[in-house]
Amino acid sequence: MSASNNRLKGRLAILGSIVLIAAAVAYWFTGEAGEVSTAVVAKAEAGGVDTHRPKLAELRRIEFVEEDPVEDKSVQVWQEIQARPVKTELHQSLLSDLAKFHRYPPENRAIKSASQDPISQTHAPDQRTTYSDNGDTLTLWTDQKFYLYGDTVRVYAYQTDSDGAKVPADLTALMVLDDQHVLGALTFADSNGDLVYEAEMEAGVYQGQSLPTGIYKIIVDTDIDGLRDAAAFTLSEDTGSYTGNLRDSLTSEGNLLVEAEVEVLQQGRFYFRGSLYNDEQTPIGSTQYAVELPPGRHWIPFEFYGLMIRDADQDGPYLVKQLSIARVTVPRADRLFEPGYYTERYSLEQFNDMPYKEL
Repeated sequence: MSASNNRLKGRLAILGSIVLIAAAVAYWFTGEAGEVSTAVVAKAEAGGVDTHRPKLAELRRIEFVEEDPVEDKSVQVWQEIQARPVKTELHQSLLSDLAKFHRYPPENRAIKSASQDPISQTHAPDQRTTYSDNGDTLTLWTDQKFYLYGDTVRVYAYQTDSDGAKVPADLTALMVLDDQHVLGALTFADSNGDLVYEAEMEAGVYQGQSLPTGIYKIIVDTDIDGLRDAAAFTLSEDTGSYTGNLRDSLTSEGNLLVEAEVEVLQQGRFYFRGSLYNDEQTPIGSTQYAVELPPGRHWIPFEFYGLMIRDADQDGPYLVKQLSIARVTVPRADRLFEPGYYTERYSLEQFNDMPYKEL
């Protein structure tokens, strides 16, 4: 293999690492799946219910990784490939991908369809289906991924036969904290006869006892050998929320600035996201912002890059469809707000038409 090919391979490895890092961060922010811990199931089946009240989940500060080094490496790769007198199809494809990567600021992301909205993806219920060897299935989910104390947790489950038809089910469920503490059983009931079973509880309370923050799993078992699964949710304290006050303006650089007021209850580092749409079903893009805040009311800036709005090819007003607020702790507290706020009228010509970084 030639030295030039080795260098190209090294650059591709760098980009691959960037993608893997981004994927790992995205996975952390969309929550954990409800995989069943074998040790926990064995403990539950043996009757080893933990009678001690679980300790409070340990909180630790998560530091955001600076993005400049990633940008610098990708720009260097672009420059080295661009300088080559002969470029292969792979080179041209990589140049195109890098140009798209730097078209908008790193905190901005274009959204092609509503299903790709990162805020929706974070908060969408995680419906899981497990199959037995003979084709029976168990499907279950919680109505939310994140709960605050006092919310109502609802867990749904249904069973189908090998033909895919819902059937009466004999379901048992255990609630487990942080894959270690088996708290006790939940009871499913089919109140309306639709063969979809529901268990309900107040978030943060079990049999009159208060529960700590943490990641909870509801392990659901059937009378079919091996047909079991778990649904997960996060319980956290209320550390802040949006007040409902928003305002918008055009920046001197030709970007759309939307500011939303939040009320912070506890000191901490917060992570904010917002998604902008042309209308209810037509997304433009999302942005994010992280900052350390003391208790009190604050205006949070959400800046949407002008070229990203131009690329959506529609004049305003624009809909601020979703906002989220997350306190950067473990477990992560994440709240969703749908303000239904429309901006002032803007024309596309008012927005910046230059790529964020010229390569």
